[in-house]
Amino acid sequence: MELFAVASPLGPLALTLDGDAVTRLEFPRSARTGAPVMGAGDGPRSLAGERVARALSAYFDAGEPPALMLRPGGTAFQQRVWEALRAVPAGETATYGELAARAGSRRAARAVGQACARNPIPVLIPCHRAVGTSGPGGWSGLPGAKEWLLAHEADAINRAAP
Repeated sequence: MELFAVASPLGPLALTLDGDAVTRLEFPRSARTGAPVMGAGDGPRSLAGERVARALSAYFDAGEPPALMLRPGGTAFQQRVWEALRAVPAGETATYGELAARAGSRRAARAVGQACARNPIPVLIPCHRAVGTSGPGGWSGLPGAKEWLLAHEADAINRAAP
């Protein structure tokens, strides 16, 4: 198990790796308590950690979602929701209902919201791309981060367009 911090425009992100797989990503302050995230070391110590740090840096520079091995745990339904979220292209959004259908449970829009709230690897499992039918929906991460991430991805796509 490796715990380290990566710099980002949102502040330092605390990451946990188990072997080559990311198992957790936390924002600099808990959205629930406002307390600083504790326990992250200075930087990655392994080759896998260096690869994750470079991939996140590239995402924050250019908006391209990193292709990293993730191991979030969770229930079978949560895993299906998180896979459906990873299939939503950067700069686009999907409603909770659309994600429920993609996860095989058309009537489970609220459960999709709960799966997003329990997402242990935000940004890499892009719950910021999940929206309500009449607005941006909820976000359990750092206040303002959902809007920033969506704008960042849209801006990166606009810069890349010919």
